[in-house]
Amino acid sequence: MGSNQGEGGPLASIELEHAIGFTGSIAGSLSLLPNGEEILYVSGACLVIASLADPHAQTFLRGHTEAISCVHVSQDGRLAASGQRGRVADVYVWDLSARRQLYRLQEHDAVLRGGISSVAFTEDARFLLTTGVVPEDKKLMVWDMHNGYIVAQSERALHTTCAVFGGRVKDVKRRPTMHPQFVTAGPDGLKYWDLDPLNGLTSEPCLTSNQKRVYTCVAFSAAEDLLFAGTLTGDFCVLNVPRRLSSGELERINLRLTVLVCSGGIHSMSVSGRDFFVGGGDGSVTLYDTDYDEGYKPRKVADGLSGAVTAIAVSAERGTAVFGTAASAIYEHNLSDPRARPRMVAENHGDRVVAVCYAPGDSVRFATVSEDLTIRVWNASDYSVETRCQTRNSGKPLALAFSGTAVFVGWEDGQIRAYDADEGVELWAIAECHRGGVSALCLSHNQRFIVSGGARGEVRVWELKTRTLVSHLVQHDDLVTSLALSDDDLLLYSSSKDKSFICWDLRQEKRLVSRTQSAGGINAIILLPAPTPEKQVYVMSVGQERKLTYWDMRQTDPLNLVPIGFEQLCVASTSNGNLVAVGGLDCVVRLFDTLEYTLLAECVGHSDSVLALKFSPDDRQLVSTGADGCVLVWNVYSSA
Repeated sequence: MGSNQGEGGPLASIELEHAIGFTGSIAGSLSLLPNGEEILYVSGACLVIASLADPHAQTFLRGHTEAISCVHVSQDGRLAASGQRGRVADVYVWDLSARRQLYRLQEHDAVLRGGISSVAFTEDARFLLTTGVVPEDKKLMVWDMHNGYIVAQSERALHTTCAVFGGRVKDVKRRPTMHPQFVTAGPDGLKYWDLDPLNGLTSEPCLTSNQKRVYTCVAFSAAEDLLFAGTLTGDFCVLNVPRRLSSGELERINLRLTVLVCSGGIHSMSVSGRDFFVGGGDGSVTLYDTDYDEGYKPRKVADGLSGAVTAIAVSAERGTAVFGTAASAIYEHNLSDPRARPRMVAENHGDRVVAVCYAPGDSVRFATVSEDLTIRVWNASDYSVETRCQTRNSGKPLALAFSGTAVFVGWEDGQIRAYDADEGVELWAIAECHRGGVSALCLSHNQRFIVSGGARGEVRVWELKTRTLVSHLVQHDDLVTSLALSDDDLLLYSSSKDKSFICWDLRQEKRLVSRTQSAGGINAIILLPAPTPEKQVYVMSVGQERKLTYWDMRQTDPLNLVPIGFEQLCVASTSNGNLVAVGGLDCVVRLFDTLEYTLLAECVGHSDSVLALKFSPDDRQLVSTGADGCVLVWNVYSSA
């Protein structure tokens, strides 16, 4: 939470109420905690602990400075480890019972763009394995979780995408020794490792004859005598786990057989006792019995899930499982009922969320649009998706407007498409609105017309009933970034990358006033509310100038310039205009008091640029969307 008190300004505070977002593209990014009632998952640069029963119950583990690239939860659920992308390739170890950071491991680094490719705990959570992204970082390290020190390390040339521990190395009589064993895998093959905490690491390549595979995930059998390796070709390989011979050498690791599972590759695995779950790229989850003598007979547990299944977590005691998919969906499944179907727990965008909009007078429903080519209408009471729309062959979405009954989206292919907000079907489309894409949209207050801005600087007004062009305004020399209408729908304000914003008289179809900032394009503007339309003369803008600029349209120069230090991409205000929120490239949402230009709060939640902001009509909540694919809902408290 952030708060401040400006002189004479309103006391305001803001806190994160809910995060909508799941980075399902990361393998193993979802875990089921031992209590069976909570899940841990990756959301951008944050780990989220959420209740399966209560959508409002969320805990956030923050510390990463870049997006998380991998995560693993210890078998007993006490610890979690997460690595991040980028040059500062740190690994964070979290105490899940205390919900706090335990260690920050800082030995991995990169010259350009590296990161952590995999993390894995031993079964007793005593040791943690971390690997860097090859070729930038060839380090493989094992850390002692009692003190955070390095136990062993090795340089490797093979790229590692996944790793797993599997008990202890066995001697010639198959008795466990004191050495943990683990396997690393990737596009270059499989490698078996013996960890001697006193003398370091030894490794042995896994022989798969002439078979060439790209390995995506690995798992040991419960008896730790077999190794399963999933591949991009849709089959898994079964290999023997070696013993340490009396001569001190490891026996050869050979391929026993391959089992074809699905199309689209295998993206996740989980072993629970004799049960072996395999997640497929075709959205399927298949169950196998690991008793080799009876053969690997498949049983379909789930089929037709949204996207490739990238994470599987099982609670054998409770008879439940959770599945995470590359399309950022989370499912819960009752394993004890063979007729049960997976229940979707959470639905999320899978790519940059470029715009958000509330319906007029409705503080419960809001719409978002994402570069995953989906439009979603959300219910803020439980953060569920009421309506989902999807379009193909339209390019990327660039702009959004929401009437309550229909959602309007401007697309890269130059079309405006309207979708039914209840059914999700496309209602109509206006073709060839703008060459290069519809970069901005604004719906009139009377909902009789919609205004669009284009990539080449044109501003056009369309009648909704007939979907015909009624006005064409040309003045900007570059892309139109933002549009705003006065309360009486007579004046239109448009901003552009050409450094200017213009006030238009829609009745006379002419320019009234133009204002230009000194440097850089304007990314967004808002028209502050006023008691009457005649007094609605205050505009706030943000852009490449890295300032929040306060304009009075009756004056040539801005009233005030508030330095921010980073390029801002979006701006929104409350209905009374006393509070303004901005967001931009630094991933921070800032709240300002417009009466004294005071910074009230800086809110950290996104792990990439903040692309859009919108206050609810009752001013109690603020929704921010980002390039990290997350939609964050903030509670706003103000005495004004």
